[in-house]
Amino acid sequence: MRRWCIGVGGVLVLLVACSAGDASPRLVVAGFNVESGSADPRVIAAKHIQPHRNQVDIWGFAEVESNAWIEEFRQAMQSGWWSDYRWLLGRSGGQDRLGVVYNARRLTYLRHEELAHINLGGKLRAPLVVEFRFRPTGQRFLFMVNHLRRGDEQTARERHQQAQLLNEWARTQDLPIIAVGDYNLDWDIDSGGRQRDQGFDLLTQDGVFRWVKPAVLVKTQCSPQFNSVLDFVFVAGAAKDWPAASDILYPEAEYCSPANHSTYSDHRPVRAVFDLMPP
Repeated sequence: MRRWCIGVGGVLVLLVACSAGDASPRLVVAGFNVESGSADPRVIAAKHIQPHRNQVDIWGFAEVESNAWIEEFRQAMQSGWWSDYRWLLGRSGGQDRLGVVYNARRLTYLRHEELAHINLGGKLRAPLVVEFRFRPTGQRFLFMVNHLRRGDEQTARERHQQAQLLNEWARTQDLPIIAVGDYNLDWDIDSGGRQRDQGFDLLTQDGVFRWVKPAVLVKTQCSPQFNSVLDFVFVAGAAKDWPAASDILYPEAEYCSPANHSTYSDHRPVRAVFDLMPP
């Protein structure tokens, strides 16, 4: 249904068709590790976020270096005076923080929390959880951003502990969960996932979390050594019943070319689309 936007104070300054997506039951989310300390947030905002403005309802970011970075990303999503994107940034992680940018025209923010018990020893990043109400349908849900530990054998054990704790936490939740992020679970594409980090199985144990698996897989990190998926969209609770599909953005080989190493993130964003019905 076409609606017309009116200027402030009732003055008709410009007749424009508002986005038909405002009332659509389709929810679009994306997760993106933006590589603090190495990438250029202005380039990421212009080349990899702005092309999706008015198309992605929620972005979940990992490795956000500062408030200025996430504000850059928020502004890239703005598309006119009727656009209203807002952000939240986690407190843990130093210059590798977790953040959310969301479309306040379609989502009502209700609350947020950080799961400190999964930030092992206070030295990592606490998962960032935001409760939203989806305006077109009234559905409440939890949107989570994660960035699990990566490294040697010792840090792998910590990652596995984090995955187990996330599984246990999700079992206690009443609301549907969408969880994006860099999980460092090394799901090997060449072996069809037969080779993967144990954390994947700990996270999805007993079907608590389900991967919204892209139809076409490409490695999500620009690694010359590994052809694996590190970045995922998982669902839990009633969200497992929502019709959904996902894809890995910017799959072209050029994205990972050496010429882009100093400005692009070394991760590709992952997007998922859900069809929500009234609760």
